[in-house]
Amino acid sequence: MNKIGSSETIRKTTFNFYKYKQNTVPHKKHIDISFLEWFVGFTEGDGTFIVSNQRLFFIINQKESKILYYIRTNLGFGKVSIYHTYSRYIVADRTNVDRLISIFNGNLLLDKTNARFKLWLDARNNFKEKDFCPLLGQNKDFSFDENAWLSGFIDAEGCFNGQKILDNRYTLGFRVRLRFILDQKNEYRVLEKVQLFLQSGYIGVRKQFIENNIQRDKMYRFTITHTKGRDKVAEYLKRYPLRTLKKVCFLRWKTMCNYIKNR
Repeated sequence: MNKIGSSETIRKTTFNFYKYKQNTVPHKKHIDISFLEWFVGFTEGDGTFIVSNQRLFFIINQKESKILYYIRTNLGFGKVSIYHTYSRYIVADRTNVDRLISIFNGNLLLDKTNARFKLWLDARNNFKEKDFCPLLGQNKDFSFDENAWLSGFIDAEGCFNGQKILDNRYTLGFRVRLRFILDQKNEYRVLEKVQLFLQSGYIGVRKQFIENNIQRDKMYRFTITHTKGRDKVAEYLKRYPLRTLKKVCFLRWKTMCNYIKNR
């Protein structure tokens, strides 16, 4: 799908924010499409859609309050509350819930997120007799190449891991193993797409959930250890930077990758 972005240049994308552009808060003069793509990915990792007492709530809980204020500033709505061990971004008023719907509807990738969003949208339509909003369905024909969705998802769910392994074959007596990791329950299809995009890595089953002797769920882990795959991750995140404090972990990890690459 070709769409005109905020810079008025044509870019290839798999996300459509046309409805949201028609319904932004009045004081928002500029719409950052890359932020919206990142926000969808971040939400699919950390966001929650809740229906309670005929009210709709959208919530993101985070230890890092700064990223929640960043989201509120870019969207122009919502509330951030600070608690003892975590912070919370919440949207509960119907006007801004409708704005969120215009961002997520038809743009969500994960099966579980789409299922929760459908219940949320169904509840909204039941509560609101006028202005029925049809479900646009799951975004299945997507690519990671020209958008920031994967950056947001990594900010929520990704892990940059370094491990010191004793090995007498090396002069220092050890070697360093660097890994990029994504864990997801039942979302094999999306992890496979990530694997194809990065042209590296492998997907394994980390844990199986069995109930009444019947396998219900699988926790999948996507792992990259190869140099070319790590370079691909670094190349993508250079174009679409991380926005949480995880970027510090990534920069340290990338520095270690360069040390190893250059011997």
